[in-house]
Amino acid sequence: MDVRKSLIASMLVTVVFVYGGSVARADQTPAASPSQPTAAVLLSQAQSEADAGHNDTAKQILLQAVSLYPDDMALEKLLGDVQYRLENYDAAAAAYQIVLTHDPTNKEVHNRLGGVYAAQDRYDDAISEFRKSLPLAAGFHNLIEVYDDQGRLPELEDEFEADVARDPGNALYHVNLGTIYETEQKYSLAQEEFQTALDLNPNFADAHNGLGIVYGDSSRWQDAIMQYRLAILEEPKSANPWMNWGVELIGEGKYDDALQKLQYAVSLDPDFAQSYNNMGVAYEYLNQFTPAVESYEKALTLDPRLRQAYQNLGSIYFTHNLLNLAEAAFIKGIAVAPRYAALHFDLGIVYEQQQKYDLAADQYKAALASQPDFSVARDMLAGVQAKMSQHE
Repeated sequence: MDVRKSLIASMLVTVVFVYGGSVARADQTPAASPSQPTAAVLLSQAQSEADAGHNDTAKQILLQAVSLYPDDMALEKLLGDVQYRLENYDAAAAAYQIVLTHDPTNKEVHNRLGGVYAAQDRYDDAISEFRKSLPLAAGFHNLIEVYDDQGRLPELEDEFEADVARDPGNALYHVNLGTIYETEQKYSLAQEEFQTALDLNPNFADAHNGLGIVYGDSSRWQDAIMQYRLAILEEPKSANPWMNWGVELIGEGKYDDALQKLQYAVSLDPDFAQSYNNMGVAYEYLNQFTPAVESYEKALTLDPRLRQAYQNLGSIYFTHNLLNLAEAAFIKGIAVAPRYAALHFDLGIVYEQQQKYDLAADQYKAALASQPDFSVARDMLAGVQAKMSQHE
């Protein structure tokens, strides 16, 4: 399983559980002079700046560093991360490609390069890279997201159903199929697949994590937490189940406890954007506006394509009657994920609040185009159309 889907603070309801060629450089790394910082020092400096959200400063350090130490792939990989966060996608791709030239089997970097291609709407290239990252759980999550964005998720379902039929004793295939079913909100089928995976391998942490997510989808919070505990027993340093545990505690209204789990998830993986997004939700429920906004912004600093963070940021602005900021957040999110119905829906609410009824109607229609069974959007569309008729 990938990650706990983010807990989205929707403006209407609280919705729970929503993941070129290479550049040649010199082969020889010059020896450091007495006055020249080592690669390790530069990497540490750049990482500190990046962790603080100073990505421009980190980029300048890394550009100097890779010119001095062109064979240090840790520097190159971090440069790719920073360029991605700055939305310099061509530069990010170039950095990741250099890493892959040195280490073609680096699944984590294949996953990151896939994210760059997805940001550039190069979907076939993104899918290729995400597939090269398998069985990396984050890569599989991203593969699902790309197929979902293109409205092609049934194709992926067919593919992995065929895998299960061909090799029913493969626990990973059942986890993959369960993840797809969960994304499609086919919860009973997802639960069956995760349970089958555990029958085959009781110690499969990803299966416990996936089953916990399905239980969380049904508000079975304690059952979900038990599955995350079991996943943690198998992989205590995995951030996913700790974050998911925090999400379930939010569902139970235990916001301070949730923050503890989410902060621990961040300590295990400081680049885990979803954890910061969910921290924002916990802060928001605690009526702490500033740390909530800062958490959403931190999530977007780490991953500028995290659609749920745009929705949550826009929602908290809307709640505080900061309509222009809410509108800007939703529009940016739609630019990243044009088929994400929730963002269109929430932008429609902003426009309706501003009495821009024609624009609101367009957004409700866009939400329904992506999610035809979105009954609330259909009701809102009917309501705004009635208002438009009254003003004719």
